[in-house]
Amino acid sequence: MDDPVARQSPPPTCPPDVSPSCPLAALLQTCEQAGFDVRPANGGGLLCASAAFHQRGEGYFLSKRAPLWAAESHEHLFIYRTARLTPPQWSDIRQDALERGMERIRPHDEHMVSYVSALVLCDELDAEAAEAVRRTRYSKSFWWGLRGWMRLRALALRVPSSRPDGDPVLYAGNAAARGALLSLVQKALHPLFALSEYPK
Repeated sequence: MDDPVARQSPPPTCPPDVSPSCPLAALLQTCEQAGFDVRPANGGGLLCASAAFHQRGEGYFLSKRAPLWAAESHEHLFIYRTARLTPPQWSDIRQDALERGMERIRPHDEHMVSYVSALVLCDELDAEAAEAVRRTRYSKSFWWGLRGWMRLRALALRVPSSRPDGDPVLYAGNAAARGALLSLVQKALHPLFALSEYPK
């Protein structure tokens, strides 16, 4: 499967309220290295950046003039930043990510799956908010699955303000986030912090 066309974009920078180790910059850099098209958010608010990844696979009979099948998969990632994540705030973020993601999905005969991912960086993570993130479920099929389907990934990260020994990044995520999204975060933050699941 082919990677998306490389695009020129400015290097990620740390907003003034992000810690010096800058997990946001590390995440955006890792996304770019993985082939995502990263775009900083404009207009303020909790949304820091968005990233999109597109993949297409094709099968042929003898030559490209005789295609047997084609399938597209997409990832629409939205990264938010807040001081403290509460259940009402998570509800707003979830809705915002869904609306933004659904606007970008274009179902057609070769569309297989689109993931909409909401990733939240916070200084404090309420236990109730962590549980709400874990319980998040949303999926939708298009034309009874004939034009693919979409699924929502949800992940919240409590990032420490410094790097004292034994103070890891705590994460809470739904089942859909435990594969590719969590792996991406682990790759980005491993040089900076250890990761540990938020206690249930």
